[in-house]
Amino acid sequence: MSASGEHDRLTGNLIMFGVIAALDEQQARVRVNADGLLTDWLPWIERRAGSVVRTWLVPEIGEQVVIACPYGDPAQGVVIGSVYQNAYPAPADRKAIHRTIYGDGTSIEYDLEATALTLNVGRGSVVINCAQATARAIDSITLDSPEVRITGTARVDADLNVAGDATAGRDVKGGSISLKSHHHTAQGPTAPTIPAEP
Repeated sequence: MSASGEHDRLTGNLIMFGVIAALDEQQARVRVNADGLLTDWLPWIERRAGSVVRTWLVPEIGEQVVIACPYGDPAQGVVIGSVYQNAYPAPADRKAIHRTIYGDGTSIEYDLEATALTLNVGRGSVVINCAQATARAIDSITLDSPEVRITGTARVDADLNVAGDATAGRDVKGGSISLKSHHHTAQGPTAPTIPAEP
């Protein structure tokens, strides 16, 4: 190959498009089918990879990606990002929507126009582990569930309004008075007072 032909080949390989063909999760590497060329095992770009913050979002087989190849050498390539394709189109069509969709239907979305954050997990679960959690709302907080279970002590520092029935398995206390051990003495109507005869 002439020098000019080799230069053209290297220049043409600086940026390549392809589809993830294989994944090595343990080594954090992928192989890409770039128009019939199967690359060596290549790393992919992550958002952060340091001591303070590390992220992990693995490319999947069939995902269309872009490879940057230093000096036009695919063996030194790095997967620098993904590109939408017909099989996996964009998950939103408005710039105000920030949305992540997972394969099981779970989604995380923030709508800048509505200032609304929505988490949809379907039949899955949400687990939060922390030392302390605080939820503040300007208007109200609604727990819309057939059952809300509290495994520890529930403390209410303001008024408590119960629209439905309230059932206590053990006892209810008002101040120092126990509803379970407190008994009222039966009282009849107060008899009228008869004035003494003169």
